[in-house]
Amino acid sequence: MRRVRIIAVLLLTVSICLGLIYTNTPVSAKEVAVEMRLSTEKVVIKPGKKIRISVENAGPNAKITYSSRNEDVATVSKLGKITGISEGKTVVTAVVTKTDKRGNETVLRFKCKVKVEAEKTVSIMAVGDALIHEKILNYGKQEDGTYNFDGLFKYVKKYISKFDVKIINQETIFVNDSHRFGGYPCFGTPNALGDSMMKAGFNVITCATNHAYDNGARGIKDTVAYWRQYEDTTLMTGIYDNQEDYDTVAIREYNGIKIAFLNYTTLLNTSAKREPYYIRYCKEPQIEKEIMYAKKHADFVIVLPHWGVEYDHKPSEEQKRMAKKMAEAGADLIIGCHPHVVQPMKVIKTTDGRRVPCYYSLGNFISNMYWVKTQVEGMAEVEIVKWNGKTTVRSAEFTPLINHIYGSSGTKFTAILFSDYTSELCKLHYLNDRFGSGAVTCGRLKEVFDSIGNDKW
Repeated sequence: MRRVRIIAVLLLTVSICLGLIYTNTPVSAKEVAVEMRLSTEKVVIKPGKKIRISVENAGPNAKITYSSRNEDVATVSKLGKITGISEGKTVVTAVVTKTDKRGNETVLRFKCKVKVEAEKTVSIMAVGDALIHEKILNYGKQEDGTYNFDGLFKYVKKYISKFDVKIINQETIFVNDSHRFGGYPCFGTPNALGDSMMKAGFNVITCATNHAYDNGARGIKDTVAYWRQYEDTTLMTGIYDNQEDYDTVAIREYNGIKIAFLNYTTLLNTSAKREPYYIRYCKEPQIEKEIMYAKKHADFVIVLPHWGVEYDHKPSEEQKRMAKKMAEAGADLIIGCHPHVVQPMKVIKTTDGRRVPCYYSLGNFISNMYWVKTQVEGMAEVEIVKWNGKTTVRSAEFTPLINHIYGSSGTKFTAILFSDYTSELCKLHYLNDRFGSGAVTCGRLKEVFDSIGNDKW
């Protein structure tokens, strides 16, 4: 036993002399690794942007060098500042060298995954009801019997060209049979209106309205057939001629962002028997289910309800309740139509912390209604951004427009941005001192829009 102890003491002495074991035992590489760490192990950065990483608890005597595996994607400075260069992925490595009192080195490597991703943006605009009354039909009729409605859009065409997604509500149904053309109360519109809407730049058409079944199955089928010709460039939603299309949530991709469009109507002007898939009618359990489905398959969900009380600037309690449900189910943007007048844009706050712009009503876009308040309309302008797997609303504005009725007999129509609407144009408006309207002035029109009480984004 004594011999074993002597041998152990000798081995310990030799080890100390050779520096294998120190009386002041240094921290092992494993222990150093536990103490030291990168400030982050994963970075997502935009091209041109910078972010700094560091090795925490490295100590004053540590030498740290940084390198990037792919400097075409991201570079890193001597001090750990990463700069995004172009989209892609790379790895930044931090090498830490520590030297103890006896000159022994401990080398540790830490890796940070770097993703450089550019921001994706989509600009969205929407206007209200294209309500083609009989006088507007006559305005569009040409001498040879054909129709052309380009004039309705000529003053807004340039302005809306800057947007990626351009939405308009087609209030009145298309019919191929010219004998079915007509205005209120049973609308039938030539599909030349569709030609003019596309020329103006509109690429999303909503058709679930209270007038969608004014011409029965014929109107549904004629309208769907017309828009189907242009489905590669223009999305029409809200009415369908088969169950499969009705059951399919409309999703389109713009600039790398997938957007779902859900268009519903809360009312119809007829109780005539119809196929259940003809019109996307507002049924709350279905709406919530479809919004949740869309949320899983798209980056951004827009709900477009046809709802509310006609000629009332205030959203009803039912509208507010439904809007809250839509937002809680996952809607990212709500744009409403139907009341023929503007209602406010309000920001709905959800329980999961999102802020959802809700435009309760955009008012009419084109119509032949003889009240001053129906001449004031709105354009929703929204920019959305996708970055690092999340899509959010960057801005939400509400821009006023004017439905301009002019000509000695009030037979001409167009829409004009309020910012372009002059006092001279006010004097030319057909409603001036007619039908008990009083004088049409820019101040009066502005007051109508300002009084609805929009939220600021």
